[in-house]
Amino acid sequence: MRRHLQSGSAGAGLAAVLAISIGCQAGDERSQPWFGLEAPPGLGDPHAPVVDVADVLPAPPVVPPGEEKYSELEGSRILKDVDSITDFSRRDRAAGNRMWGRVTGRPAAVETMRWVADRFREAGLESVELQAYDGTEPMWWPQAWEARLLADPAFGSGSVDITLESALPTSGSAISGGTVTAALVDVGRTSDDALPDVDIEGRIAIQHLRPASGAYSERRQTVARARELMARGAAAVLNVVEQTGNMHVRDFSNCDGPCFNIGAADGAFLDAVMTHAAEAGVSDALRMELALTTETLTALTGQNVVGVVPGRGDETIIVNAHADGWFDAAGDNGDGLAVLLAMARHFAKPEHRIDRTLVFVASGGHHSRGLNGPSNFVAMNPALTDDTVLVLNLEHIAQLAIRPGAWTVDATEQRMSFGIDNESTFLIDAGRRGMERYGFNLNPEFRAAVPGDLGGYRSLGAARVQAIHSGPMYHTSGDVLATISASGLERAARFYTFFVREAAKAALEEIGRGPQ
Repeated sequence: MRRHLQSGSAGAGLAAVLAISIGCQAGDERSQPWFGLEAPPGLGDPHAPVVDVADVLPAPPVVPPGEEKYSELEGSRILKDVDSITDFSRRDRAAGNRMWGRVTGRPAAVETMRWVADRFREAGLESVELQAYDGTEPMWWPQAWEARLLADPAFGSGSVDITLESALPTSGSAISGGTVTAALVDVGRTSDDALPDVDIEGRIAIQHLRPASGAYSERRQTVARARELMARGAAAVLNVVEQTGNMHVRDFSNCDGPCFNIGAADGAFLDAVMTHAAEAGVSDALRMELALTTETLTALTGQNVVGVVPGRGDETIIVNAHADGWFDAAGDNGDGLAVLLAMARHFAKPEHRIDRTLVFVASGGHHSRGLNGPSNFVAMNPALTDDTVLVLNLEHIAQLAIRPGAWTVDATEQRMSFGIDNESTFLIDAGRRGMERYGFNLNPEFRAAVPGDLGGYRSLGAARVQAIHSGPMYHTSGDVLATISASGLERAARFYTFFVREAAKAALEEIGRGPQ
């Protein structure tokens, strides 16, 4: 018979369903490697989508009459910039870095920022600077790691060790001596009310989580439970993140011991092996070796890129997008950065200048402790920031709508939360008019919360605004170029350009100050 473990749709070569073949009798299982189970698929191509986007065609953007000439805001053009931005990440992995991306404090981030500065100059922005700043904290960094399931003759003739390629250590993890080998124990789901009454001492605890959207929403309970497992004597914790495919998942940190995330396909294989070992009475023979080498990076430097479009007065509007990201980071935040560049090109044209000065900031340090770009930008540029009336943040704004569970993709963009921290009536109205004018996919109820990069601008006392989401690909290797909607990029660029133009015409009393 054949047993199928559902691991969700996994496009671009990753199996949609992990098919597991087992024999009908114990003797059949023992004659095949690993109880007759099909080996997990490996990591595959981490630059390819793990969902099927081949036939997903979002509706074209709405372009009001007279705005067709704004070619710098066209989605196809902006998508080329997303490709260029994510290519810095792809090249970082090609250089041999297993933890790859445009991470502030690392070479790929510096290369990205230099490229952005060149684009600002090409657009005609003034006072373009790549501003370096010092980090205030050391950074944990993994150099090499492995999660190896150790073979035993009891698991079937010809069984060999299997490496779970999706395994990724969580931040702060360390292994004394570099390796730990231990038996495995399943401790259930992170959503369970309590830990099971099982022997955890000296074992590698396997806990499961199924994020409703991205792993972001699971941080608190996953880390709290991992710490409890460590306190009860676990040698290590594996978090099986039941999303789709076999992705790296870069989330959760400081679990008080060695902690690794495992992708869905590897997790399904591990579950099946543990089940078969239990049925065969050989669970004690089932062991895993975890290896991890890390370093602590110190004396790090971050970078922001700043460019200015002068207005006719002293008041300024800041438009920010963070440039750093884990893995390819197309939606976090290649799309936001590319839209920032499109807006810079638009407003730098003499015919599009507005009354208020525009300051464009490609910021660093969003994903690196002690390297926050916005707060350093504010501290380093009092002349540019003292008269700020509004800060816009562009982040996670054009990813296709991916349905967790079913792992299908809708022909539209992920719906975003729209935050206006001072709940200005004028800004709310401008947001609603822009949403209707361009079809920008915002939740109908706006809110005051503005998490993320805008925290670094709070000291300015200006109104802060952003659209943002954290979808299923958040902080995963599945956040790739193919999941970005060209139409969504154009909708975002036209919406924010309209919003800036409306804010530029408003009196300060209409915009209002930020909450104190």
